Formats: sequence, C-alpha cells, structure tokens
Amino acid sequence: MLRALTIAVLLSTSPADLSDSDRKVIERGADCGVDPWLGLELLHVQDLAGVDVHRGMLIAKACFESKGNPVAVGDNGKAIGLLQLWPWAEKTTVRTDPVGSGYAFLGALLDSVKRTKRNCPRARDLLKLSWIRVNRGPFWRRPDRRGEPRCSGTSPAGLKVLRRWRR
Repeated sequence: MLRALTIAVLLSTSPADLSDSDRKVIERGADCGVDPWLGLELLHVQDLAGVDVHRGMLIAKACFESKGNPVAVGDNGKAIGLLQLWPWAEKTTVRTDPVGSGYAFLGALLDSVKRTKRNCPRARDLLKLSWIRVNRGPFWRRPDRRGEPRCSGTSPAGLKVLRRWRR
C-alpha cells in the first residue's frame, strides 16, 4: 500500500520531461524494491553521464544485484551496496551511497569503453561488452583462457532485466 502511494505521488508530481518509458522503468524498479525517488535520481545520474543507449540500466542493475538495498553485502563479502561494487570503487565513492555508486559504476563503464575498443577491436557493442568487463573483470579467469582479454560474453544480467521490463 505504501509503495503504491509513493509511486502515485512520484508519478503525479514528477517533472513534465519524464517520459512514459522512464515511468515504466521506475515502476518496475519499485516493484523490485528500488525506491522510486532513488530510481529518479539514478536516471538523472545516467543523464549527466550522457549514457542514453540503455536508459534505466542503473535501476535494472540495482534490482538484479541487491533488490534495492543500498547496504547489501554480496555472497563473498567483497561486493557491497546497491550496485554490488567491489573494493575498486572505494577510490571514488563510499559503496553504500547509492547515487555515488551510480557515478562510480558509470565512470568505470565509460573508462572501460576506451580500453575495450583498444583490446577488442572487432567487438560490435562496446557498451555491452564494457558492462560485462566491469562486472566480471577485463581478463578471463578460467584456466583454459587465463590472461586473455575478455572480448566476448552474453548480455549482463542487469541488461536482461531491463529488456524484460521493456517488453
């Protein structure tokens, strides 16, 4: 009941530039556990970073990784926060700060696009591959491919969630 009321207030008082697809992503994120106000902030972070390709990617990643809990701790104890960032993110932000985590993740993603272009010249979707490399690491860890640059992979889990929401 409270969640439905919060969503109704958010969607009725939101700025006029909030599109229907953005409202849908925020609603789906709220169903998953991401606070609607936080969802709006994460969309704003994505706007500021200039990443328009997968609009709502931070909300979908937050939904998949932590179910909207900004202080979640992952299975191994290294992944912390809304986006389940590893200790590398401590250089730029506090991992339990959800908006700061969004900035840190998108910064790492945009930096990774440059490295991905250099290390994987035949890659078609650089942003998707960079997302995989940020999540899983830039090099393979499997014994048969250890040390090779990760230039292939399936869609990241957050992107799969986002695609399911858009259907």
